[in-house]
Amino acid sequence: MIFITDSVWMLASLPFVMGLLFFIVVMAIEPRSLWSGTALFALVVGVGLSAVILLFGFRDYWVNNQALSMFLVILAMGFLLFLVFFPFALGGFLIIEGIKLIRREGFSWSNCLSLGLGTLILFDLFIIPLLAQKLGDNSFYWFIASILLIITTYFSIQLAIYCLSALVNLFHPIRRRKLDQIVVLGSGLIGTVVPPLLQGRIEKGIRLQRQNPHAVLILSGGQGPGEQIPEGMAMMAWAIDHGADPDRTIAETRSKNTQENLIFSRELFASPYGKTALVTTRYHVFRALLLSRQVHMKAIGYGSKTKWYFTLNALLREFVAYLSMTKKKQIKYLLVLMSPFLLVALFNLIFST
Repeated sequence: MIFITDSVWMLASLPFVMGLLFFIVVMAIEPRSLWSGTALFALVVGVGLSAVILLFGFRDYWVNNQALSMFLVILAMGFLLFLVFFPFALGGFLIIEGIKLIRREGFSWSNCLSLGLGTLILFDLFIIPLLAQKLGDNSFYWFIASILLIITTYFSIQLAIYCLSALVNLFHPIRRRKLDQIVVLGSGLIGTVVPPLLQGRIEKGIRLQRQNPHAVLILSGGQGPGEQIPEGMAMMAWAIDHGADPDRTIAETRSKNTQENLIFSRELFASPYGKTALVTTRYHVFRALLLSRQVHMKAIGYGSKTKWYFTLNALLREFVAYLSMTKKKQIKYLLVLMSPFLLVALFNLIFST
């Protein structure tokens, strides 16, 4: 039996080690950015590349070890299939989940986000290549097709990284036992009634308070249209009725949006520079953390559960809201990516006249 030498292991594991170090550094410095999702993707790519290197580059070393060979084959083939079929799988998955959402929740334009995005991705993958075959060397078509491809690819990558970043920021391998304050973000009342979605957020906040008995639980939400009382007051009453410590539970009642939730809640902090947990629905956690970074609040996020088919579409709405938050930066990036094609088009226009 041939054993793998230390030098071979070092070479093969290099992509994995680099990806792991990148991930650790990003998470240690600041996980509340798209860099966290980028780092997770780099780690996954590193694992896949290391498996491919071992599988194809050093097969003579492990060919007699069936257990190791099977493990490497699964990793390498999974990685290769992911790279090849991910865009097609993503488009199909979004369409299926979008149809489920419309069937269960009814038609509305906001409920069409996942269906529309999935259709756009598959259109870009299938319809544009078919049109290319028919239109041949039509330079105007190729210009439009290239621009559409850049835009679709750019936002698809952005969405994937956003989702990975949201996932990373939900994961807490070390349970927090020394939180100073727990902020539960409101989502709207029905008159004076706390709806199930908001109940899930409050229940999560109560569980965190029980794990951190010295933490202040802040229920944050103002009075919106159709609400008979400030949301924070209804949330606080519901929380105390369901086991929150009444001596360490307070309401914030002025906020109208997530950013104000954070700003006004901070005024109630017992420890302004202490450890803060933001509690909201899972799909909303990452954008809340991005806003907390903007207002210079150090925080980690916890998410309450919701239905999967609803979560996907809601996450897409959160992504659209993120694009709105960063629209100036997004326009700059797109212009940079499209500039070569715009210059070529301008060059052809000048010299063809």
